[in-house]
Amino acid sequence: MKKIILTILSFLFLYTNAFAGDFVKTSNGIIVRPDAPFNGNAKEVQLIVVADNIIRVTAIADKSKATGRSLMVVGNPTNTAKWTVTSAKGFVSLKTSRLMANVNLQTGAVSFSDASGKKLLAEKELGRSLTPEVFDGERLYSVRQDFTTSPDDAWYGLGQHQDDLMNHKGYQVQLFQNNTEVAVPFLVSKKNYGVLWDNYSITQVGDVRPYQSLNALKIFSKTGEQGWLTASYSNDKRNPSNVVVQRAESSINYEFLNDSKLFLPKEFKPENGLATWEGSIASALNGVHRFRFTYAGYAKVWIDGKLVLDRWRQAWNPGSANLDVDLQEGKKHAF
Repeated sequence: MKKIILTILSFLFLYTNAFAGDFVKTSNGIIVRPDAPFNGNAKEVQLIVVADNIIRVTAIADKSKATGRSLMVVGNPTNTAKWTVTSAKGFVSLKTSRLMANVNLQTGAVSFSDASGKKLLAEKELGRSLTPEVFDGERLYSVRQDFTTSPDDAWYGLGQHQDDLMNHKGYQVQLFQNNTEVAVPFLVSKKNYGVLWDNYSITQVGDVRPYQSLNALKIFSKTGEQGWLTASYSNDKRNPSNVVVQRAESSINYEFLNDSKLFLPKEFKPENGLATWEGSIASALNGVHRFRFTYAGYAKVWIDGKLVLDRWRQAWNPGSANLDVDLQEGKKHAF
């Protein structure tokens, strides 16, 4: 089955004479100029019909800049697809035989539907922002785009990652190039649509809220003192009761190689040893809490006496693991 592809470009630069809250029809699509208080700094939103199943969306922050050529979109619109434009009640619609894009003239937010009118994906109202930033002395933009879809949707693709996930919807995915990590800013939905994010910058996809340190929860030692976990270090993983160092620790954060050299006890020999953190955790909120672990070698996690994570990975480069845990407000959970 031929897929519907929605290509999204973070920002592009061009000039038009459209008026605020209005649109103009072009030779290959439309240009919308949304109202300034609601546009997220996108002065214009351009929609180009690439094919009957592909519409390219470009949000324009600065019309004075020259248009840059995409490094990932190499084809050009053939202009063979037939399309129509209609407008009513503050919206304009661009429709092909297989795809319809509906644009809010006030905000510039675009929603996408198939030929039958079934909604596929939508930009969240007021969910776009292009924020001026300075990177390496150059004036550029930090871009954010929020989308909404149905709860039963699923998102696949995005390249090669080490978190043991197939469906990335609801999770946080880092797009950057690294050994064993390959960034491909293209996702495919089980609803038969795809989104290409035409942007080469380091990008977070999905739930972009920053992870908090473990001590953002209430943590307790194995003897009940609040504020830290009990960390025990043994130099023989076959005999973990032979502890060479035991101390209070309020965080577990050894994501990078030098972290272990800087922060692990000098007496600890990790090549044959075992580090164990014990105690309890409690949250001020009810519901699912998502934990993310970065690990190399063996990593095991028990909560309330149940082994909930058991992973091994070659230690030459760390991997990551996500763990969803349902916590009850104020209740201690053995950890």
